[in-house]
Amino acid sequence: MAPRLSIVIPALNEAANLVRLLPDLIAREPEAEVLVVDGGSDDDSRAVVARVPSVRWLAGPRGRARQMNAGARAARGEILLFLHADTLLP
Repeated sequence: MAPRLSIVIPALNEAANLVRLLPDLIAREPEAEVLVVDGGSDDDSRAVVARVPSVRWLAGPRGRARQMNAGARAARGEILLFLHADTLLP
């Protein structure tokens, strides 16, 4: 069954933010599909995502809109939430 909510996070060198964001998202929305769409990071972003098995890593073209579009195409949820890596949900 497809998830109801897909959370798409465009990222470029966001390891420090992803360390905080991903556990928070998983705790708040455990049934959500979480996708991090990377635009060519050269920090530890990929390793951070790899430590959270339920989060999908996608390589996309650089550019926030392009990354968001790539995430939207890959998402399976009926509702899409686009979230910046430096933003925690209230």
